[in-house]
Amino acid sequence: MNDIFTVTVDTDIVDLAEIFLSNRRGQIQSWREAIAARNMPVLRRLGHELKGTAGAFGFQQLSSLGAELEEKVANGDLNGSDDTLERMIDFLDRVAVIPR
Repeated sequence: MNDIFTVTVDTDIVDLAEIFLSNRRGQIQSWREAIAARNMPVLRRLGHELKGTAGAFGFQQLSSLGAELEEKVANGDLNGSDDTLERMIDFLDRVAVIPR
């Protein structure tokens, strides 16, 4: 069974957090294309950006996965990068934003 990841965010930024998630979900196909093409600069930039922006919205798990992706790409670990990318997509599929 796939559980939902709940993330509590300040009421003031709930809409922005939802937009952030929606935009990331809209990029999933391009992420998969980048991994298939072994486009390391794009994947490294993706990891770096998510490491910072996801954390700013309170999505610490996604931020950690972004850091992990950045590191794996930097080390040339394509299989590990693919696994991390799939875990990022799984998170996006199952995250729910809860206002605080």
